[in-house]
Amino acid sequence: MNINQLIEFIYLAETLSFKRTADYFYVSRSVISRHLASLEEVIGVKLVDRGNQSVQLTEAGKVFYREAQSVLRAYATAIDRTREAGSMNSRIVRIGYLKNAARPVIVRFVRFMNHEHPEIHLDITCMEHGELRRALEDGSVDIAIGMNIDPRLSRNYRSTLLYTDHFFAIMSKDHPLSTRVDGVPFCELLNEKLLLPDSFSYAGLGELIDELLDSSKTKGTTRAYYEDVDTLFLKVQAEGYVAFSSGLNNVMFGDGLAIVAITGIDSSFSVSAFYGEDLPETSYQACCRAFESCHASMKSWDSSSESAIGFSLASFS
Repeated sequence: MNINQLIEFIYLAETLSFKRTADYFYVSRSVISRHLASLEEVIGVKLVDRGNQSVQLTEAGKVFYREAQSVLRAYATAIDRTREAGSMNSRIVRIGYLKNAARPVIVRFVRFMNHEHPEIHLDITCMEHGELRRALEDGSVDIAIGMNIDPRLSRNYRSTLLYTDHFFAIMSKDHPLSTRVDGVPFCELLNEKLLLPDSFSYAGLGELIDELLDSSKTKGTTRAYYEDVDTLFLKVQAEGYVAFSSGLNNVMFGDGLAIVAITGIDSSFSVSAFYGEDLPETSYQACCRAFESCHASMKSWDSSSESAIGFSLASFS
């Protein structure tokens, strides 16, 4: 097994196409097939199911895809750190971020770092929640920006609080609950058709809401999931669903949907920057100051207030 085989497998896993993979690496499909067979022989399990019209990862293949990504990140980290050790003028900080959670801070952070610490090169990668935690644990990233819902992160790593958010009930304006200006008790929402954030696209938030629903013993509740805002709009407007979304996303809905606070439970969550153990102290101090600047810029924003509904990301650019 070598690095090139892992790279080929990851591309195959993402495209599910032998032809596209072969074209991308300028080899024949038979070469990709042989390399895959070699991987499967070394590992001892089948990674890919090949039908007449489709290619699918096996359950083992899905696991190996995630682990192969970690291996490649570690490989890239080893190369970068070796090069960094040979250079007196630059430092590299690898940052993994949760797509939606980091949105209001990442631009401000990068601008601060570029202005105050041009000697530090930022290598930034978007990750899903579980991948982000693993990358911090195995040292593939130096900093992880994500939600404070995993006690292993808050317990084991230094961190800087970035902001606190809440999630809201989102529904069409003609929905019977849309006029509840004082909010809707969580227990009442359990009787509705619920549209929930997909746990991959909205990792962390999706898991948090699923846990709340499961703890309420709502196994009979009608549930659907959305992966993007377009799907949310369609199902809420046309099919009568009630959706859950963070206050940070309220600006995207504008006047098109009703946004109602949820009462009866603690719907808050916080987002922080977590620092890996191997991050050099000088880089830690620089990044910590940058994130503290981001936190200060967001202190006046509270997603539980009415101002959150008109929140503009431009105020943090």
